[in-house]
Amino acid sequence: MIKPLVLASCNWKVLIKSILYQMLLLALIVALGYLIFGNLVDDVITVIHDNNVNSFLADTVNSIMNGDFDSEQFAARLSELISQLRKAISTIRLPFGGVTMSYVLFCIIFVVYRLFVSLTDVAAACQLEEFMTSNAERPFVWFVIKKQGVTWKFVLLQTAFALPIDILIAVGCMGFYVLFLLAFNWWTVIPVIAIAVLLYVVRLTFFSFTLPSVVCNEGSVSKAFKYGLARSLLRFWSVFWKTLVVVCLMLASSILCLMFIGNAIVKTAVTSLINFVLFFYIKCVNMVEYFRFDNRPFFYKRVEIEGTERYNRKQARRSKAK
Repeated sequence: MIKPLVLASCNWKVLIKSILYQMLLLALIVALGYLIFGNLVDDVITVIHDNNVNSFLADTVNSIMNGDFDSEQFAARLSELISQLRKAISTIRLPFGGVTMSYVLFCIIFVVYRLFVSLTDVAAACQLEEFMTSNAERPFVWFVIKKQGVTWKFVLLQTAFALPIDILIAVGCMGFYVLFLLAFNWWTVIPVIAIAVLLYVVRLTFFSFTLPSVVCNEGSVSKAFKYGLARSLLRFWSVFWKTLVVVCLMLASSILCLMFIGNAIVKTAVTSLINFVLFFYIKCVNMVEYFRFDNRPFFYKRVEIEGTERYNRKQARRSKAK
């Protein structure tokens, strides 16, 4: 856990540039979504506000922290809240005249976001790989431009393989929740969340070596992608538990932001920022574990090497200071 953290901190410029792109893209997608589903979003926000959903969540967390949580009272309030939300949501008019078209447009926007949000992954990983192998760093934009072909091939492969799995996890967990909700009432959500987190972490772990493999191996992107899929299984547990810790941090931070930040725009920005930072850390974990698997020596912090550009610049600054 320490080496990936140091690696991430030494490459904070890469992190900032990636986050700026991802936040800009998120803003554009949210603007596009609001343009298409603006009235629907307003209606949903109104329903949430009118039914005091945020107050219910905040009161529940406070009661747990104060030690006076009453499960029977919580179950009764939750059941009443769900009933109110069902009635209120049923009155909302969907855009474009029906559910099907709304779902289709939402899915298209989501897929476009998933495609474009990963466009900096290869450039960021290339800078991490260069730092780890030579302790050097070239401009981020240089990698973005040079690696466009590799980037699009990797993004398309990742989306084609990972997106259906993510959809199956989401649909399966929602189906599990609906199936057992009547029998076990409100607390069904607890095992459902745990199962969803574990399955998502397994998915992330299974694809953990695909990006490092594509970046570190010359030649066919598809072959490198397959190589990464196969090799990730050989170091599965080492990556799994680290990824599990990070995903749990993502979940906890997201829940806290949803409960204690009132403004929807600020809530989305803060939640996304935290998750983008943690996803960058996962990239560093994957790079470190991939190098360890290949028994390749690597730098994880800055080292002064005589003859390198950084060393020469530092010596020049020292000479001027004298």
